[in-house]
Amino acid sequence: MTHTTLFAEHSLRMRADVLPDGTVSTERTSVRGMSVERHLDRGFTEHRFADGDDLLASGAAGAGPEAADALREVQERPLFELTPELRAELAGIAAETGAELTLGVAQQHVAAGSADRVATTERIVTTLETRLTGDDGTVHSRSLLCAPAGSDPGGLREAAVRTADAVRERLALPLATELPDGADLVLLPGLAGAFFHEIVGHPMEADVVASGTSYLGARAGRPVAPAWLSVLDGGAHDGPGYRSPFDDEGTPCRTLRLIDRGTVGRPMTDRALAALLGGGPGTGHGRKQSYRHPAIPRMTHTVALIEPAAEPEPPPGDWIAPYGLRLDMMNIASGAFVFHAPFSLLHRVDGSTARLGPLTVTGDGARVLAGLRPYEHRVAAYLRATGGCGKLGQYPVPVSFANAGFRLPAGLVGLRAVARG
Repeated sequence: MTHTTLFAEHSLRMRADVLPDGTVSTERTSVRGMSVERHLDRGFTEHRFADGDDLLASGAAGAGPEAADALREVQERPLFELTPELRAELAGIAAETGAELTLGVAQQHVAAGSADRVATTERIVTTLETRLTGDDGTVHSRSLLCAPAGSDPGGLREAAVRTADAVRERLALPLATELPDGADLVLLPGLAGAFFHEIVGHPMEADVVASGTSYLGARAGRPVAPAWLSVLDGGAHDGPGYRSPFDDEGTPCRTLRLIDRGTVGRPMTDRALAALLGGGPGTGHGRKQSYRHPAIPRMTHTVALIEPAAEPEPPPGDWIAPYGLRLDMMNIASGAFVFHAPFSLLHRVDGSTARLGPLTVTGDGARVLAGLRPYEHRVAAYLRATGGCGKLGQYPVPVSFANAGFRLPAGLVGLRAVARG
């Protein structure tokens, strides 16, 4: 039995780069169109798309009157505009802080569902990235989540100034002459969500699991981490980050425990993979870059947390906190990874703090998950509206991360200093 999914959108990706001298440059990309997907046997999907409402005009969508009205309506919804007032506010913040700013907006007006009934929503995330350059040429930046662009200019200024002050203080720290031996690596709240996105999230997407190439999929239902660790993903949550009540197939978003108190849980599915794996209509993880692409299993908001009963364990000696971890390489079949940290802080046991140059972090996902220690229960969120996740040629798809604090004892991963080019 086949199932037909209709999808329409009017979407925007925008960035505004603001320099301290008041220069503002913008990049703006919008799309408007519709797709029809027929889910066939054995996980196959037939995908058709057209710009605007051409599929409705031709009758190819097969939509009923109510669904057709909703599909057209979202395509007429207005997109965000950078007003002169907001432009002036950003220029004033850049001049006051001396920082380079990047305002990012990812906005989607979407409708998704069946030929008889579709649901509609707006998804929007806004971030402000603050970049400063130290006296030695080191560039350090932080991205903060903010209210929908232009809705709270006073709050935006206060948060930007606070962020710039913190970045400047870190850049003013002395530079450590060498990477210390025997230091723990501490993933602070809100600074390492991308780490769990890569070593847990992608291996738990249903197409990867079904292919037999996931190092976690092969361990389904088995413990791989301490019982105090859980890693969740889903678009239906109350906190900051990427949110949506349903995915791009109209399936309600569910929060899944990818790792449930240390044990490997269920994979994230779209409709096609859910049918193939016998898991019902899907978990609400069928996502697409735009109407021009088919839906595939994708993460939305990935959260790594410490269960309440676990007692935090501070590092016994020196420890390193990386900022801006990003993936260089991940072998999903083996769990081997390489991350790059462009900026890190060294916290010494004597209470002093220093900067470190760029680092690479190498390790094995299964070994790291088993060896993690709890550091701090507080969970903080992170995303950049100018970035996103890439998979199977679809980039960027907006995603967000959140994490508690975790300690990786010395020797659990390899650390290597990287010469700055």
